Amino acid sequence: MYKKIVFIILLLFSIHFWDIRFIPQKFNLENLITWMVCLFSFIMILQKSNIRFRNAILLFIIGLIFNVFAAHINLGQSPKQTILSFGFYYFILMYFLLHYFELDRKFLENIIIVFAIIYSAIFVIQYLVYPFEIVKRAASTARLEFQPEIIGHGFLMLAYFLVLNRYLINRRFINIILALGFFIILFNSGFRSLVAGAVVATVFLVIRMVRLNVRDVAIVMFVAILFAGLTQFKGIADKIDQMINKTKSEIALGNRYIRKIEMDFFFNKYPDNISYFIIGGGKPSGENLYKYNPAALGMNYNIVWVDIGLFGFYIVVGGIATLGLLWYTLKAVFFKLPRDRLYLNSYFLYLLIVSFTNEEIYRNGIFSVQAIGLYLIDIAANEKLVSGDEPQVVATYSSVNT
Repeated sequence: MYKKIVFIILLLFSIHFWDIRFIPQKFNLENLITWMVCLFSFIMILQKSNIRFRNAILLFIIGLIFNVFAAHINLGQSPKQTILSFGFYYFILMYFLLHYFELDRKFLENIIIVFAIIYSAIFVIQYLVYPFEIVKRAASTARLEFQPEIIGHGFLMLAYFLVLNRYLINRRFINIILALGFFIILFNSGFRSLVAGAVVATVFLVIRMVRLNVRDVAIVMFVAILFAGLTQFKGIADKIDQMINKTKSEIALGNRYIRKIEMDFFFNKYPDNISYFIIGGGKPSGENLYKYNPAALGMNYNIVWVDIGLFGFYIVVGGIATLGLLWYTLKAVFFKLPRDRLYLNSYFLYLLIVSFTNEEIYRNGIFSVQAIGLYLIDIAANEKLVSGDEPQVVATYSSVNT
């Protein structure tokens, strides 16, 4: 029991208690405690087998270390400042903590759902009391739009795929209600790429889950009708129209579209030498967040590297870290899992889809969620080992019915 309590506390540390303003915290101390426990866990399980994502995670961490040198050379930034700027990234090491504690699947899946419900409650309260902010980060990230960036969003999406997966197996009404609720929260967050990515990953999950029989077809039709019904509500219909109109206006901008400008800047103007493509230009922190001046280059834009997702991560944080991140993500997407764990494939597919236009795959608070997802894949693989059937990484995201 004590292991579960310790894990919950450290997990709360890793997402800074959803960044709620009214919870006093000393982030550096709490972060350090969590990192040290995770490193201790890594040392204790160093010789343990069946830790399938170990090398990819270590490559990711090595990439972050090299980026510390890049930031020092290119930005004149102190190593301490850069190391601390990666604070949330180190929580991927919770993967090793989970292996050391050997927590069971049922407990972790319950944690995922409970944390998603808490996140949803915070989102709804913030929505109702806006513009008063109950979280430390701005509740509006775009002009005239409500786009709260509440830490812990990863639990919302992992729980969404989890309960949808459960519904497609056991047809319990509570699961589809939870899935719809989580999706509505995502939809109202206002991030078009996240909504689109969730829809695509959902389609893949349904295709893999559904068999060609009357019962499964009826289930899919019922879910589709529920989703279609949601679009008839005025608030949701208005939000859909807003997203469509915004997309059309951005397409009309052509080469003046901000993400095209950012791509051109970071790949053609920002790099000083080839090392930027290997170890990155250095993750800026503090005053270095504004070190380069777009106005000096004849531009009047707010250039932000996270706006171009993995492309920005690649050029700023470096190719080594990007390779590690993609390694464990792709492996998780294509890992052959039993029918009741396919939600894990879908979650990492969702992260991959949205990663090219959004920072979701490396957003603050996401790495502890990824660590749980990777560990749950290991649990499924170990269960198959016990039964004498070693799971394999498949070459395509094809339909699997086990």
